[in-house]
Amino acid sequence: MDDLFNHIIGQCSSALQLAEVELPPELARTKYPFNALELVCRNWRAERLRKVYCMRMKVRVPQLDIIGMAFHTERCFDAPIFMFDLSCTKKKIITYINVLAVSDDAAYYEKYMRPFEQVAQRYTRFPPFKMPEWMQVYRTGCTIYTDPAPGFLDELKACVKEYAGLYLPMLTAAEKINDPQRLEAVERFHARFVNDLLTKDRSQIMLGKVIGKEKAGRLFREVLT
Repeated sequence: MDDLFNHIIGQCSSALQLAEVELPPELARTKYPFNALELVCRNWRAERLRKVYCMRMKVRVPQLDIIGMAFHTERCFDAPIFMFDLSCTKKKIITYINVLAVSDDAAYYEKYMRPFEQVAQRYTRFPPFKMPEWMQVYRTGCTIYTDPAPGFLDELKACVKEYAGLYLPMLTAAEKINDPQRLEAVERFHARFVNDLLTKDRSQIMLGKVIGKEKAGRLFREVLT
């Protein structure tokens, strides 16, 4: 998984002037004795991006290796949000790859979403996996939600890399929103999405069982969103 992170952050560094944001030490790294668990979180900022986050989590028993990244755009730009999460267990890889449209008009969809749909159509071998109800509103033809066997890992990584390769040039060319009504609608979308992550994403509850409810809540509020 570290190779995927290095590839994506390398692409970002080439396309954007990333500035890493220092996190409180207690949120940046959590490590248990005997390497039972290691959780590392990082944040960056860049032009057109209010936050880039990465979370790497490794658990020794039961075997678990997670990478999650999200690119939260500045709300005055029309670029979509890009995010992915790969959670590798001994038997499967729970995977979420998505590009979230901040507008629902046809021209926006053709400009930003259609290219990702064309990529997604090349990755149809992944088995379907039931998506939580709250996430359905963010589901499009770009969304990949699956739980294949570990043998699919290289294919999943390739898919993420293709998405990132499409996303970064779009981001650097994103237009600033000048229409007040459109800007208000985009801001509402971002606010709703952040609220959904904080109030509906059950991974915060599961993380809380491992590192404590208070710390998990801080990670979601201060690092992930």
